[in-house]
Amino acid sequence: MRQKLEFLSRQVSNIYEELDSIHDALGVSCNGCRQCCNTAAYNIEATLLEFLPLALHLVESGQFDSWFAKAQMAMPNDNCVLFVDESIKIEGGCSFHRYRPLVCRLFSASYVRRKNNVETLSCRFLKAELSKRIDRLIDAQTFFERLYDIDPYLAVRRRDINTAFREALEYVGMKLLLNTPPSLPFAS
Repeated sequence: MRQKLEFLSRQVSNIYEELDSIHDALGVSCNGCRQCCNTAAYNIEATLLEFLPLALHLVESGQFDSWFAKAQMAMPNDNCVLFVDESIKIEGGCSFHRYRPLVCRLFSASYVRRKNNVETLSCRFLKAELSKRIDRLIDAQTFFERLYDIDPYLAVRRRDINTAFREALEYVGMKLLLNTPPSLPFAS
C-alpha cells in the first residue's frame, strides 16, 4: 500500500513542480499580503488527492499525530489549518508551502472559463497585471482534469481545504498506519 501511495504522491508532485515552473516563468509575484489564505476554509476548495504528498511527508517526518489532531479540530468556517499568521511565524503564510494544494498553485498563474468569459484566477492586486499576460496563463481546468486522471476516486470530490486535508490524513492513516501489523512476540 505504501508503494501505491508514494506513486500517487509522485504523480501529484510532478504536476506541482510543473506549475511552479510555469508560475516562476510568468514573472509576476504576489505582494505577500496573504489575503487569499486569510479567509474561511470553505472559500478554498481542494481534493483529498492534492494533500497526499503532505500527508505522506507528515508520516515520514513524525508530525502526523499533531497535525491530525489540528485537522480534526478545524472547521470549514475557520481559516485554513495550514495558515500561520505573522504573530506565530515571522514570515506567516502556509506551514507547508512546498506541499500546498493545486488551487493554491493555480492562483495567480491560471485562468478559468465562466460562461463565455475567460477570467484570471487571482487576487485583486494581481488581476490587472495577469490580465495583460492572459496568453501565458494556463487553463486551471486542465490541471484539475490531470489530477482526476491520476486517481478519479481521490480527485473527484472537492471539499473545503480543511476537510480535504483532514480526509487525506485519515486516508493515509488508515492505509499506512492502521494496516501495519503489530509486532507481537512469538509464543514459546
